[in-house]
Amino acid sequence: MAGGARNTKAWNLLPGVLWSAVLLLAALSSGITTAAAWGWGLATVLLLLVFPWLLVRSLDRADDLRASIARAPVTPVILGAGALCFMLLRLILWLDGPRVLAAAVFAMMASYGTVLVLGRAVTLDWSAVSTGAAAVVLPVLLASMTEGPVLPAAAAVILVVLLALRFRGGWQLPLVSAAAGAVIGGGLFMLLEGLNA
Repeated sequence: MAGGARNTKAWNLLPGVLWSAVLLLAALSSGITTAAAWGWGLATVLLLLVFPWLLVRSLDRADDLRASIARAPVTPVILGAGALCFMLLRLILWLDGPRVLAAAVFAMMASYGTVLVLGRAVTLDWSAVSTGAAAVVLPVLLASMTEGPVLPAAAAVILVVLLALRFRGGWQLPLVSAAAGAVIGGGLFMLLEGLNA
């Protein structure tokens, strides 16, 4: 039982790791100077992923949350993430930041919104939805940066293997969830990138 709980926690961290890579690559692929790209990428990862994780973890450990975040309903968590994403998008617009980074943030917001909206009608695994969106965005970013198929194809294969490992405990829910994230989050990213081109 404890091993299963640890395994679930590890899978719940996968979207954060993937989105960290996506946000850094988005900033680096934006065409701005390398120092500015690193600044935008690291600041985005800190604001959207590291800060909320540390805050919730420290509040949970200190028993300052009325209910553990693991038992909390998904709606307030997603709305909080959406508010942070919205603030960052306003900052990118105000400071004339990298548009590809904004597209990646929109894709991440769309994957969370998918869980929020569709979760009322069907059961979705939020980590698989988020991973599915990142699984589309990451290879697209790598393809735009390398202008070759090898690295994006390798990234896509690794992401498919990770999702397949996730499916070992039952494949229907993670597969449907990942597909929803890929279509909605990944599709929105590709649409926004097409508009920016």
